[in-house]
Amino acid sequence: MRRPFALALLLAAPPVAAQSPDLVTMGLDDFLRLYEQSRSRPPAPVAPPRAHSVAVMDLDGEIIDEGGSPLSARFTSRARVVVHGEGGWVRVPLLSDRVALESATLNGRPAPVVLEGDGYTLVTDQGGELDLRLTFVAPIRTEAGRSGFSFPLMPAGASTLRLRLPSADPVELTVANAGAQQEQIVGGRRVVTASLPPRGALDVRWQRDTQGDAAAVAREPRIYSEVTTLVGLGDGVLTATATVRSNILFAGVDQLQLQLPAGVTLLDLSGDGVQDWSVDGAQRLTVKLAYAAEQAHTLRLRMEQVVVPGEVLAPLVVPLGVERTKGWVGVESRGTVEVGAGEVQGATPVDVRGLPADILGLTSNPVLLGFKYLGADARLPLWVSQHEEADVLVTLLDQAEATTMFTRDGRRLTSVRYEVRNNRRQFLRLRLPEGAELWSVAVGEKAVQPARSGEDLLIPLVRSAASGGALASFGVEVVYVEAGAPPDAAGRGAFEARLPAADAPTTWVGWTIYAPDDAKVRARRATGSLHAVPGLSRPLGAVDVLLSGPAAQLQVQDQARAQAAGGGMGEGAAPVRVRLPLEGVPYAFEKVLALDEELWLKVPYSGL
Repeated sequence: MRRPFALALLLAAPPVAAQSPDLVTMGLDDFLRLYEQSRSRPPAPVAPPRAHSVAVMDLDGEIIDEGGSPLSARFTSRARVVVHGEGGWVRVPLLSDRVALESATLNGRPAPVVLEGDGYTLVTDQGGELDLRLTFVAPIRTEAGRSGFSFPLMPAGASTLRLRLPSADPVELTVANAGAQQEQIVGGRRVVTASLPPRGALDVRWQRDTQGDAAAVAREPRIYSEVTTLVGLGDGVLTATATVRSNILFAGVDQLQLQLPAGVTLLDLSGDGVQDWSVDGAQRLTVKLAYAAEQAHTLRLRMEQVVVPGEVLAPLVVPLGVERTKGWVGVESRGTVEVGAGEVQGATPVDVRGLPADILGLTSNPVLLGFKYLGADARLPLWVSQHEEADVLVTLLDQAEATTMFTRDGRRLTSVRYEVRNNRRQFLRLRLPEGAELWSVAVGEKAVQPARSGEDLLIPLVRSAASGGALASFGVEVVYVEAGAPPDAAGRGAFEARLPAADAPTTWVGWTIYAPDDAKVRARRATGSLHAVPGLSRPLGAVDVLLSGPAAQLQVQDQARAQAAGGGMGEGAAPVRVRLPLEGVPYAFEKVLALDEELWLKVPYSGL
C-alpha cells in the first residue's frame, strides 16, 4: 500500500532521472518540499447534512375565554433557527394551517412567510443563526365537559411550553407526551410549564376539577335551552321525539331537570354523559350526568301517548331552572289520520320548510304543521280525525301465461304460470276446471304441497322481495290434465277448455295452444273471452316485473325453502314438479286485464 502513495507523490514532482518506465527518482530535498506542500493543502469542503435546523423553541401562551367559556389559545413563540451551508434559499416549515398566524419576524424584521400545502413556510436566503418570533392563535374545542386544542409542532432540538389559564380554579390538565409538567399560581392565574418532545403535536386537554373547585361551587350556572319536537299522529297513538340542546355558561352542571307533558310515557333517553335518569309522579324528569357539563349539551327523548279522535295537546318538554327556552314543533300524520291545528297559544305557525334539521331529518313523511314558541307557556292543541281504510290490493297477478297441449284423443295437458306480487296474503285461491286432475304446484321455483278448501285450491305464498323500492314478482306454476272429447269420424271437433279462476286480478293473460301437426285449426273462428293473436305480446309492464334482480329471486327462493322446511308449504310426501312436454303447432290467444271473470276458449279444428 505504500508504493502507490509514494509513486503518486513522485509522479507529481519533476523527474530527475528515469531508470525504468514505472520508477521516478528525486532528491531528498525535493521530496521533503513536496511532502510539506501536500500537508498544507486545505481539505475538500463537506456539504452539511441538512439545510437548516431549529435548536431551541419556546412557546408562551394563554387561554382566552369569554364568560367562563374558553375560546382560543394565543401563543408567542421564539425559535433559534440555524441555516447551514454557504448560502442560498431555504424553506423552513413552521406551523400547520390549523392555527391562525398573526405576525412573524426574523432578526427583528418582518419574516417572509408563505402558505404552502397545509402549513406556513419561512422562505429565506439568510445564513447562520436566525431569531424567529411568531404570534398565532389556536382554536379551542369543548365537548362532553372537556376542552382542549391540538396542532403539529415545529421540529426542534429542545421545546418548552408555558401556558397561562384564565383563573386559579383547579383543573385536570394534561399535556400529551410532556417530559416534565408543573403547575403553579402566578398573579391569580394557574400557569402550566412542560418540556415538549422534539417532534409531534402539541395536544393539551383539561377539565374542571369539581372535587376541589370551591370557587365553581359558589358560581351559579346559566343555562339557555332550545327544544325541537317532532310529533307523529297515527292510529290511536301519538309519538314524539324531542331534542333538548342546552348552552351552559359560567359553571358546569351534573344534573338537568325537565318537565314532561301529562299523559306521556318516556320510552328512551340518550345524550352526552347520561349516567342515570328517573321520572317522579309529577312527570318531573331528572337526568344525572357523569361529569359537570359545560358549553353545549344535547339530550334526546322518545315519548308515546295513547290518543282518541278529537283534540290532543302537542307534548312539549319544558327545561327547568333555565334562563330562557325556545322551541320548534313539527307535526306529521302516520296512516289514515287527518291532523289539523286548534287555537294555538304562546306559539306562532311557521312554514314547515323553515323548521330545523333536527325535525325534518327525523322523518321521511311530509311534515304537515310547523310552530315556533318562546318560553314555557306555549299550548298547541291538535285535532285528530280517524278515517276508515279503503280496501286496496295486497296481491296482484302481473301476468298469467298458460300453455296447453291437446292430443288426438282430446286429452289436454295444461301449465299455467302466474307472476305474483304479494304483500301479506297467505294463500292464492285457484278453482281448477271441472274434472281437472292436479299434477304439480311450484312456488318460487320450488315444488310445494297445496291444500283444498271446498272446491278451491289453496297455494301457499311467500312475501315479495323489495326490488328498487317496489315489490318484485315471483312465479307460481300449476300443472294439471283434463279429459276431452275426441274428434268425430270425419276428423272434426273443437278444442274447448277453461283456465283456473283466481281470487286476484290479472293484468294480462296469454294462452298458447299446441295442436297436433296435421290438425287444421280455425283460430280466427275461435270464441271465448280471449282473442287470437299472431304471437303473445307480453306487455312492457309485465316484462319489467319479470326482470326483477337475481338477488330478489334468490330471496324468494330462500323464503320458499324456509317455509317448506317449517311446514308452511304443506306436509306429507315430497311433491314432484312436472315439466310440460310440448309438440305440435302453436296458436296464441291473449287478454288484457282479467278481473272476476271466466277465461275460456272454443276453437274448431278438422283433419284428425
